[in-house]
Amino acid sequence: MDLKWLLVRRITLVALLCFIAGAGLALYQTALSAKHQNDALADLISRQLNLQLSRIKRATDIHERFPDWDLVTGLSLQPGQCVELRGASAPQQLRRSSCAGIDTGALKAPQWFRWIYGGLTDGRQTATRPIFFHDVLHATVVVEYDLLATAERAWASISPLLGFSAALVAVLCLVTYLVISRALAPTREILDGMNNLAKGNLDHRLPSFKLAELNRISEVFNGLSADLGKATAERAELARRLVDTQEQERRHIARELHDEIAQKLSALNANAACLRTRAQREAPAFVDDASQLEKMATGLMVTLRRTLTYLRPQEIDDLGLIQSLEALVAQHNEGAHGQTRYSIETARGMEGLQAETSAHVYRIVQEALTNASKHANARNVKVMLRQGKESDRNLIHLSVVDDGQGPPAGDRSTPPAGAGLIGMRERVVALSGKISAGSLPGGGFGLEVEFPYSQRGA
Repeated sequence: MDLKWLLVRRITLVALLCFIAGAGLALYQTALSAKHQNDALADLISRQLNLQLSRIKRATDIHERFPDWDLVTGLSLQPGQCVELRGASAPQQLRRSSCAGIDTGALKAPQWFRWIYGGLTDGRQTATRPIFFHDVLHATVVVEYDLLATAERAWASISPLLGFSAALVAVLCLVTYLVISRALAPTREILDGMNNLAKGNLDHRLPSFKLAELNRISEVFNGLSADLGKATAERAELARRLVDTQEQERRHIARELHDEIAQKLSALNANAACLRTRAQREAPAFVDDASQLEKMATGLMVTLRRTLTYLRPQEIDDLGLIQSLEALVAQHNEGAHGQTRYSIETARGMEGLQAETSAHVYRIVQEALTNASKHANARNVKVMLRQGKESDRNLIHLSVVDDGQGPPAGDRSTPPAGAGLIGMRERVVALSGKISAGSLPGGGFGLEVEFPYSQRGA
């Protein structure tokens, strides 16, 4: 959730809680006021009736005139307020009662509010006072309000608060959103910086901010980004040197094998052929031994040629990267016997790649095709090598995609390609590039490599 909306929601919630607390306080004060009015009226009536009983006790008044209800009816009752005089022996029996009417047509409190008010408070706010005669309970004065009357009074005190609170909450939300939006505007730059960092753009820097907390975040971010960029560059340089050294050592070993071992094997093979020819004329018993020696020399030459191709394909130095890749794809097509179709699509402009860069690309494609042939169980495998541009950087895009489903169920004879993938990652790091590999949404497996390229060489 957006931080601004989260803060606005919480501030709105606090405002609503304050409104509920204020409304509850208003309800309590309304109920308390009604209770005080009933208590005051009950005290007044009870004093008047007790005074009449004292006169009856002194024989200055007669018992038949009790209660003198004219005293009660002469008092001013509030709308909805009722006074009752109940007997002592039968409290439910009314001896006298008087009520002030309510204009029901003028009531404004909605039904739901009356229901809530009645549930939260004693809407009638009843007040009772005993009347004694000769120290014996003689009657009880009961003063109470009609629920409609007290609910109407409570609604009259709360209804202005409702409108004011709604307007206040709306204004508060708007002002809060604008203020928070302005205060948190720098966080958008921080978020953009984090996104750039996640994408691998370690050159991105955050500006200084006025808020001390945000400015501290900017300082830490810039420091970490610089340190990470330096560490990444050092790691890439180290990986480049290691992999380049490995390629140079492979090329050196390949040349030594070609110049020394290959020539000696060729001479050995020629000598074995001469020996076989001479044995056929002079010592037929040694013909088989000479033939075996010739076959062994020929087999060693084939094995050596395969080893030389693995160590350093001659095409990379002699013909270039594109033709080397085409030869590699053709080799895989020949070995697949039509079960898998390998294809390659390349773009022009790859001639400017350095020799070591070309070797890295060749090795990555070689490992990817080897994994596809062993593990993918695919019908089609496609290699694509093209140029692109991002911002002001020229990029080389390499992808190897197959439509396979992986090895058949229960086939555990093929080892996982984890070591090969690690080797490819090392070469991509040496190229200061990025690599991603995984299953595709539509099925199959995809390998994507991207690294920077300039006309001076990558």
